[in-house]
Amino acid sequence: MPSRKSKFLSRAMKLMEEKKSALKALEEFEKTGRVITKTRLNFTIDRTLAKEFRDYCKKHRINMSELVENLIKKNLKTN
Repeated sequence: MPSRKSKFLSRAMKLMEEKKSALKALEEFEKTGRVITKTRLNFTIDRTLAKEFRDYCKKHRINMSELVENLIKKNLKTN
C-alpha cells in the first residue's frame, strides 16, 4: 500500500507536468514580483493587411493582441 507521502509526491509531480505555465508564472513572480503569463510572438503579414487591422482596432477601440488571441482560441476550439 503506497504511503501518504508517495501519493502526495505522485500527485504533485502530475500537477507540475499538467500546469507548467502556471508554475513558470509563479517562478517569474518569485524572481521579479510580477506575474507574466503572456509571451511575445513575431508574425510576418502583408503590410496593407497590417495597416487595415491596426486602423480597424484603433477605430473600434480594440486591443490588437487581445483580438488575435481570441481568434486563435476560437480556431483551436473549432479544429
